[in-house]
Amino acid sequence: MNIDANTDPRNVRDLTTTTAGASKNIPRSENGFSIDFSTNQDAIKSTSIPKELSDDRSTTINRAAQPMQTGYTYRLLLYNKANGQLWRTSQGSAGSPLSIDGQKGESYLWYAYSYNNSDQLPEPTNASNPTVETAISKDFLYASGEISIPANSEVDYNLGITFQHRVTQVRVKIDASVLARFARIDNLNASFDNSNYIKKGIFDIKNNQINSITVVPTETIFNAPSSTHIWETSYYTVDPDAVSSYKIVINDLPVKFDEVSEDISVRNLATYYGVANKPNFTSNFTSPAFGQRLSSILNLNYQVAPLRILHVSNNTSFGYALQQGPSWDFLNSKVNFGDLPESVIKMGSWAVGQGSWSGGNQADNKSQNWLLFSATTAFDNQLTNRLSATNTTNRPDIVILGYDMISIRPAVAQALNNYLNDKGVVIMMLQDAANANTQSFFNTMFGVSNIGTNSSGTAGAMYPIEGTNPNDEILNGPFGDVRGRHWGEDAGTTLGITNLPLSQITVYSYGNAINRSSVASRVTMFKHNTKHFFYIGDGGFVSYNGGSSNTICPFNYDAVAKRPLPKSYGNSGNGYAAGSFGAYNSMLIANVMAWAVEKAELNGVRTWKYAGPPTP
Repeated sequence: MNIDANTDPRNVRDLTTTTAGASKNIPRSENGFSIDFSTNQDAIKSTSIPKELSDDRSTTINRAAQPMQTGYTYRLLLYNKANGQLWRTSQGSAGSPLSIDGQKGESYLWYAYSYNNSDQLPEPTNASNPTVETAISKDFLYASGEISIPANSEVDYNLGITFQHRVTQVRVKIDASVLARFARIDNLNASFDNSNYIKKGIFDIKNNQINSITVVPTETIFNAPSSTHIWETSYYTVDPDAVSSYKIVINDLPVKFDEVSEDISVRNLATYYGVANKPNFTSNFTSPAFGQRLSSILNLNYQVAPLRILHVSNNTSFGYALQQGPSWDFLNSKVNFGDLPESVIKMGSWAVGQGSWSGGNQADNKSQNWLLFSATTAFDNQLTNRLSATNTTNRPDIVILGYDMISIRPAVAQALNNYLNDKGVVIMMLQDAANANTQSFFNTMFGVSNIGTNSSGTAGAMYPIEGTNPNDEILNGPFGDVRGRHWGEDAGTTLGITNLPLSQITVYSYGNAINRSSVASRVTMFKHNTKHFFYIGDGGFVSYNGGSSNTICPFNYDAVAKRPLPKSYGNSGNGYAAGSFGAYNSMLIANVMAWAVEKAELNGVRTWKYAGPPTP
């Protein structure tokens, strides 16, 4: 007789339900700490646990191979049906053969159970009325049946055992990966609102009954930091009705924000609005039963307020300052920067039906937040007025400069440096500006007098991205890992900066392209270490035209998923074939924008949400 061993699907209803819940006692606003809460009701992950029996007189009941985790244990009890006496009992271990003697011409009642782990399972002390205690920290599986061995049998018998879960699983998962991008999480204390939800019992093996059900006081769920920023645990209870509704409370969540002033950097997000307003969540489930998993999932987020970008560029469709075209399509997509559960960077919407960038629309961000560059006094005044600290109407949080801004005239240089000193964020993509004005701007920024410029390199030049630090948010940021990759020069030349004080910057590329001859020492991409300034020596770094050219428009993305993609790029030279490397411009600028958002939110031109003292 051959019977397959599986967990019985009839033990649970065909039910998979996911619901979203709203947080309670968390002030909902467009920015700051927030929690996405959902519940899920489905089956406990199935586990097959087979067994085998054998006869010492040539009749053997053998276990067939089954997908149980190697080393997991089970116990089998075999009773003679005629006299009710225990014939044999043995503990087995998955992955190791097990044989139990049987007698020809006899019928047996068999019972099997397991904690679905590798725990030892002692022989029951009362063989006539065997029992086993369930536990709240582990599963409990049970099966029973009957087998008869014919008197004239000369063959082995396989016993297939179909187990049933005799407990309900309660799973709690808290994921703070998004919050951890903004702050160091020093501890998390989460608990049930009372200690009476989880229960154990004494399982009557012969009668398949749970008796002596008692509460196992269980209140604290988590009370520790996590190196992964994810906390997850499960409980097992013999009383499903008691967990049809339960409440989770976040009692303690001390964090230290990375970018804000030291004196206000430490905040307890669970009690910031007062101990009476701790975040709490109620999980409701429909008729829970044995074999079901009742999950509560809390994602701890930090949602940034909508920000305003000021773009400066020319008016072509290539989108040199991310103000229009595919670069804007990527930037304005809520899956990248928005308030969706799947948003990479959590940001509020600036208006109903709009994205996260104040004043922008689906097509572009030009109506309120774009300036056409020109080397004129009129433009100088426009930009100066927008960046001025006295501008309370439409002062930008982030400034992006792209082609063809090819001159940093003195008034613009002063306005930019004043804005940077006031904690503004500037992303400068600059080329064709190897002149005294550019040098003056950088000398003023760094407080030195010897910085120079070097314009060289041509369309399709491929620059190695420097750095290996896995914790660098530009190199290994939320939109991908660009370590060991390259970025590609658009149609023009690359503007390198010389004599930069290296102690004040983080360098992301130098001036020697892999498919070009060496040039003088220069830096072509860097981040200022104390000011919110990021420099790229190519005004067309994010240009896009949908084509496959190896020498123009290196930006690339998935027009459906809106995610950044590398582009096969670079013309031939210096032993390299055309298009033989990927240009990671789009992924790199995506990480730069994530960096810019964090700077603008926590330590930018506007007052931070949590700058004030907590509520008692």
